[in-house]
Amino acid sequence: MVYAARTPTGGHGLDFLLALDRQLFALLNGAGAPGWVDAFFVFITRDEGLRLPMIALWLFLLAACGPRWRRRALWLVPLVAVSDSLVSQVLKELFARPRPCHEELAGLRLLVDCGPGFSFPSSHAANMGAAGVFLMRGARRWWWRAAVLLLPVLVAISRVHVGVHWPLDVLAGFAVGALLALGAEAGLRRLPWRRARLAPPPDPGAA
Repeated sequence: MVYAARTPTGGHGLDFLLALDRQLFALLNGAGAPGWVDAFFVFITRDEGLRLPMIALWLFLLAACGPRWRRRALWLVPLVAVSDSLVSQVLKELFARPRPCHEELAGLRLLVDCGPGFSFPSSHAANMGAAGVFLMRGARRWWWRAAVLLLPVLVAISRVHVGVHWPLDVLAGFAVGALLALGAEAGLRRLPWRRARLAPPPDPGAA
């Protein structure tokens, strides 16, 4: 199958950005990385690898973490569905950027199946960004927030490491997901229930 990109033209700034994107890809695609690093990124980048742990986490939030987290878990499902549909069915078709593994790149390390479709933005990064930011907003302490965001960030990085996305794809995808998460929370706070039902409780140890 031939993938023709409808790449915007007319600007040295865009040319510089795309050239920088390719240089970052060459750096992050993992040449010389230890085998365990490759194996880790392959595991977390595959849907089947994380499906059961993510379902288990969602069920844990739903069943054992109280009404505030239960409410977040319930709203997480439509949030990720909107993120996936927007990126996969609208934005990717709009920008139509080929994946790096659809191009003849010297030194490309492709560690998983390339997959069909276009590259920009990354739906994996968008979905994980939406889920991570939405859950992070419910955490009280900064280290819990950092822990919640760690997996989404690693999944986004994995898409470059395994050779199926450009760095700009994952940055844009994560940004789209984060904006959707912030927009969803802002909208939910305007619904009849009180803000405290979504917001984290006050930290008694905070200054």
